[in-house]
Amino acid sequence: MDVNLTVFLAEFRSEMVEYLQALNEQLLRWERTPYDVTPIREMFLAAHTIKGAAAMMELRDVVALTHALEDVLSRFRSEQQLLDGTTADLLFQTLDLLTTLIERSEPGATLIDPAAATLIGALSAIGTTMAAPSEHPRVLLIEHSPTLRMLEEMMLTDAGFEVDAVLDSEQALNLVHLRRYDLVVTAVETTGLRGLDLAAAIRAMPQWQAVPIILLSSDPHPEHQQRATELGVQTYLRKRLPSDPGLGKMAHALLASRGNL
Repeated sequence: MDVNLTVFLAEFRSEMVEYLQALNEQLLRWERTPYDVTPIREMFLAAHTIKGAAAMMELRDVVALTHALEDVLSRFRSEQQLLDGTTADLLFQTLDLLTTLIERSEPGATLIDPAAATLIGALSAIGTTMAAPSEHPRVLLIEHSPTLRMLEEMMLTDAGFEVDAVLDSEQALNLVHLRRYDLVVTAVETTGLRGLDLAAAIRAMPQWQAVPIILLSSDPHPEHQQRATELGVQTYLRKRLPSDPGLGKMAHALLASRGNL
């Protein structure tokens, strides 16, 4: 190998450490907060940088693998899909192999590493296997209590809804910028913005002014009910036992009355 090429390759490998680390850190962040699109953007930029540098070094397998990674990231962002566990595992495998390829690849190789080819095929398949839009109405559920969140999600799921359940207003507001929902169900007692303030923040968005909202409270107060009415909240319910199907029935009735079912 030419001395200059050896030096350039060593410099390339050294410089790519920063971008590989960024990819891993952002993937961990995305796995923890799948409703946040910021990690997707940062991962795409890091992958694109690696791909460009690898193309200059004629590392075909690195270029092909980062290109497949870019396609998956673009698809998740454009389709507004949440990261699932299976895809997360595949992406971590991709980053592990990418690190290995950068450490070992030789410029000008005519064949793509077999392991890379396998992962490229798996990444490409994500586009065709990514879940089609659900036929079930989609509900955003905000509940800070883990136990109640699980029970309320179960009630809504059993009633035929697709549910994204989050624990606080920050997560909820991230999601409403990312996805479209047929219904919002929020506890009055939430972390961050209180349920009524969260409803007001959602209502302030033009695209969310017509989306029905259900408020849940363990101890409804008349002043809460009055403000809920002022905000255009359609229903104000007392939290129920898990055996009580009231939440699911009310959600169905509310959407049916608006022609959404």
